[in-house]
Amino acid sequence: MSVSHKFSYRVNFVKPSPIRTLVSKISAISATRKVISFAAGEPDPNVIPRDLYSTILGKVLHEETKSCNYSPTEGLPSLRRSIADFMWRYEGVKTSEDNVLVTVGGSQAIDLLGKLFIDPGDHVILENPSYVNTIVDWEFYGARLVGVGVDGEGVDTHGLEAVVKRLLSEGRKVKLVYTIPTGHNPAGIVMSEERRKHLVEIASRYDLLVVEDAAYNHLVYEGSYKPLSHYDKEGRVVYVGSFSKVLGTGLRIGWLSAPSEIVEVVKAIKGPSDMCAPVPMQLLVDRVLREGLYDQIKRRAVQEYARKRDTMMSALDEYVQGAAYNRPRGGMFILLKLPARVDSEVFADMLLEKYGVAVVPAKPFYLDDSGRSSIRLNFTMVEMDEIEEGIKKLGLLVRELS
Repeated sequence: MSVSHKFSYRVNFVKPSPIRTLVSKISAISATRKVISFAAGEPDPNVIPRDLYSTILGKVLHEETKSCNYSPTEGLPSLRRSIADFMWRYEGVKTSEDNVLVTVGGSQAIDLLGKLFIDPGDHVILENPSYVNTIVDWEFYGARLVGVGVDGEGVDTHGLEAVVKRLLSEGRKVKLVYTIPTGHNPAGIVMSEERRKHLVEIASRYDLLVVEDAAYNHLVYEGSYKPLSHYDKEGRVVYVGSFSKVLGTGLRIGWLSAPSEIVEVVKAIKGPSDMCAPVPMQLLVDRVLREGLYDQIKRRAVQEYARKRDTMMSALDEYVQGAAYNRPRGGMFILLKLPARVDSEVFADMLLEKYGVAVVPAKPFYLDDSGRSSIRLNFTMVEMDEIEEGIKKLGLLVRELS
């Protein structure tokens, strides 16, 4: 029996995540032979302090009588207070527990904001490239996505303002601007302070809301940066936070910080869907924050990933000719631009099949064809002693196709 005729109109907007599809393929090949993977977007499992978590969770399950029951939809009050304190201490952003809502990772926060704000046909402005799962998620809600280019200083804010002016002059609804200002995925760039301030000014001038994806804010290897929310005095920036990239992706604890008007409606949308984020994980993260353990976990992560980044950069310098790449000051990724005649999807398939090295074609991260020859490399999850070997093989294929 076919039931497709009963599907909602939203199915017309459904696209599978290219990353999850690729991960499934890599997993299948890994079952039969060794694969060096630069495709992940995760912390190194050997850097995550699992023994520490085991001890804390044992205490949580023993001491907290409701550790296996529901929490409020918006999250445990103690964790929301801890997150508010965290944002003040680490980000210089003043918020309160009433403005914090705990989510199942930052990805759920992004999805909830899509449900809240996007009607089919609404225009949303993103960096080009941008995070592919946000693109897929918001297209599902019928958004018309408009890309603005980036360079070494982040999104071109003057270009963004020109796009806003054009869309408004055409009578379009511009609902949101989405940005990853620190440790951009996939570009690895960090937005300059000048452009952060300018973006907030543009939002105020044209009555826009900005969604700030702060997933990589605490993986910074050079310099120090304040989030967009630090410069926002009008409540125009919705901050999407995540502990995944430092504490572990499998914990699935993220949050959004926003004006209470937004938080209350998001809470109503979220409740029927998942009731609450996993309570044992909420209690674990709360204790990590309250017991002052976050600093040491973050410090080790930053040190390890900076070493891996530098190792990958040195290998690229030595073995890969005819390609351009950035030096990321934060995040987990290097965006590598192959020779223009090379299709990144064909390249990724050949590299995996011939040399057992996995990379992510960057084309799905772009809203146009400008990413056709780019690939994304992750340097955090791969073993240190595999980086040079994998990059050397990558360089061989670049030469073969040049």
